[in-house]
Amino acid sequence: MSFNDLGRLPRLQQWMLLAAGGIGLGLAMEVVHVPAALLLGPIVWSAFLGMRGLNIRIPRPGYNFGQAAAGALIALHLDPQILAKTVEIWPLVLLFVILTLLLACAVGLVATRLTGLDSEVAVWGFMPGMAGTMIALAHERGLDSRMVAFIQILRLLMVIAAMVAFGALLTGPAVPHDAALQEQGLLALVTTLLVVGLGMVAGRWLPMIPAGASLIPIFVGGALCVSGVPIAVPHWLVTIAFFWLGSQTGLRFTPEMLRVGSKALPMLFLAGLLLLVLCGFSGALLSIVAGTDLMTSTLATVPGSIDSIALISASTGSDMSFIMTLQTTRLFAVVLFGPYIARAMLHLAMRMRIRTGAG
Repeated sequence: MSFNDLGRLPRLQQWMLLAAGGIGLGLAMEVVHVPAALLLGPIVWSAFLGMRGLNIRIPRPGYNFGQAAAGALIALHLDPQILAKTVEIWPLVLLFVILTLLLACAVGLVATRLTGLDSEVAVWGFMPGMAGTMIALAHERGLDSRMVAFIQILRLLMVIAAMVAFGALLTGPAVPHDAALQEQGLLALVTTLLVVGLGMVAGRWLPMIPAGASLIPIFVGGALCVSGVPIAVPHWLVTIAFFWLGSQTGLRFTPEMLRVGSKALPMLFLAGLLLLVLCGFSGALLSIVAGTDLMTSTLATVPGSIDSIALISASTGSDMSFIMTLQTTRLFAVVLFGPYIARAMLHLAMRMRIRTGAG
């Protein structure tokens, strides 16, 4: 059997190859202090295997477990004082949330001009939020969900790579996962697993809540921490969680998906770079007006998924409370108002083209 046709392997061997390589690469990256190593390792390894025919897919319970454990990790880092300060500046928070949405839509329209793709497909592809949620919403609107998925995954990988590199440059070596170094009792671990289980239930049975598998543990775990109830997110739990999350992202890069987007890939890459640059300027502005450090403000504005941004925040020692407030607010804003904002931008672009043609 050729190494380029891994789909012929028995499923058990495929899972063993995926788990051993993904977790092993993540731990190796962690040793050399790569930010978000436990997420980046599985992404790189699973994408490599997916391009060589590996045909297993992450089961929904595994992905929900990863989201829920990431939510518990976020809750562990929430600071009530920072949250209170962030609430005090809610108009500023809302302004930058809307700004990120508008920048994403604008870059989608630029990508349309560069690639010739359908404008609505490009706009939904660059819309920030959980990639799975955006793909599902695009599918419900009758759009080419495969191309939307391609752009979403490409955008997510570019954000992760850029923030890992930026974190290494700005903050130096990654901060070790300190939750594993704390002496935590059995009760704290059991409480955490119950919170994770609650998130998995929400992800399975409460689809009306966007990213419910992550958000429910964030809110419940945060409330427990504020109330003095300890929770523990040990290193092994983080490793397993981000193996599921990273592999879910990497395995989507199959030869078929690349065939779908190969012609547009160079221009989509340039559009993704443009979005990162614009969000970088937005983050620098937020840093000035909100008084936060540059890494924190940049992570708060970039259009990545909550779970990936959370791990990068933890590994760079950034202000998790501030970042998650903006990221969570934007997630709800995208789900509630994203379709209306996208339609408004598309309508405006169409009117401008008509006027230009008439002129």
